[in-house]
Amino acid sequence: MGLRALMAVALVASAPAFADAKLATESFMLDNGLEVIVIPNHRIPAVSQMIWYKVGAADDPAGKSGLAHFHEHTMFLGTAKHKDGDYAAIAASHGGDENAFTGHDATAYFINIPKEELPLVMELEADRMNALTPSDAAMVKEKQVIIEERRMRIENSPDATLSEQMSAALFRNHPYHIPVIGWMSEMEGLNKDDVLAFHQAWYHPNNAVLILSGDITAAEAKPLVEKYYGVLPKVDVPKRQWAVEPPQNVARRLVMHHASVRQPSWGRSYVAPSVAFGKKEDAMALFVLAEILGDGKTSRMYQSLVVDQKLASGIDVNYGGFDIGPSTLDFAASPQLNVSLETLEHAVDKELAKLRTAPISDAEMLRAKTLLKAESVYARDSLTSMARIMGTIRLCGLDRDYFSHWNEMIEAVTKEQVMQAAKDTLVETQSVTAFLLPEEADKP
Repeated sequence: MGLRALMAVALVASAPAFADAKLATESFMLDNGLEVIVIPNHRIPAVSQMIWYKVGAADDPAGKSGLAHFHEHTMFLGTAKHKDGDYAAIAASHGGDENAFTGHDATAYFINIPKEELPLVMELEADRMNALTPSDAAMVKEKQVIIEERRMRIENSPDATLSEQMSAALFRNHPYHIPVIGWMSEMEGLNKDDVLAFHQAWYHPNNAVLILSGDITAAEAKPLVEKYYGVLPKVDVPKRQWAVEPPQNVARRLVMHHASVRQPSWGRSYVAPSVAFGKKEDAMALFVLAEILGDGKTSRMYQSLVVDQKLASGIDVNYGGFDIGPSTLDFAASPQLNVSLETLEHAVDKELAKLRTAPISDAEMLRAKTLLKAESVYARDSLTSMARIMGTIRLCGLDRDYFSHWNEMIEAVTKEQVMQAAKDTLVETQSVTAFLLPEEADKP
């Protein structure tokens, strides 16, 4: 995921709250540096294997944006042992459901498979970690695939295009300002040599975390992992060196007009700390704040802007939180018919200003905490979600037991901490505000 927001992000969207009972995880490390985490769940005879590499779009070389994502695609091309397309075909023929995603922080590959087929998928995964041998023709074809993906997902979507530009404006120096999929002009210059050099630099067992979630224990997994992954050599990988974001002291505003826009929309993103970056102690409070302000129809801003004032048709507030670098607190709203974006923005600003004067109620705190904790039930029911959550946690440098302490950390958040986190984060000069308008609309 593809997703800083995936990874971003993404964790909140796929249920990041955790149950009170301690999660029974197991782990071990191979001699070659591969970290292995096992999350036993014996509900069905299946296993989700997810391997995370500590490299993503933020590590793309200068002038070669989109390389990490392009490389992800080429992992499904040929090796010395398996020709182009074999991975997907073999996995499907044995009941496997596979996919992958690239984010700014990491790249991950996963497959859900019947338990008895796990040795097969480990052999396939270890083989392509060891080396890639894609043909020139396959590489040319796959580059056209990612170029078309950019056209479809970004350039044909006004919302996605504006979101990309907001990130580029919000982070001036940090690599999060570069889109995961890459800039088109740089994607067009990527080639096979770039991909193979990227693979040789980063794709090694000591730069990976293997997560097995499902009907398996560490005792069962270890002989298999040692057999297939343990034979791969440990290789020194480059040190991740990301440019530092300078102090932000100017608010930025973007206006985009597009012919396909029928309903105007308003958005704002603030630079925020994450669980791994900046004022980390604000992270839990920001999860609670986002719930209070804009998660669902009973949230503070929905009730005010949609129900009471009838200025917006919808409002959403999201806090990423699980980034290695700085995160974002994002607001998105659509106005009611005949309501200007300026009027809507003024109303949003008034609601945010209330955080400095109107106390957060006990009911709001209870609702937010209950929602954050309740989602844990659904997270635990999915083998893939559990593997994804655990991978995200480990890539942020957090201990795997972090999962088990989520509820108590959320419960410990106080009103004062939420107010302080809002004061620290909702700073105009560390934000980007965007207007998305129809082509014929006047600029604000």
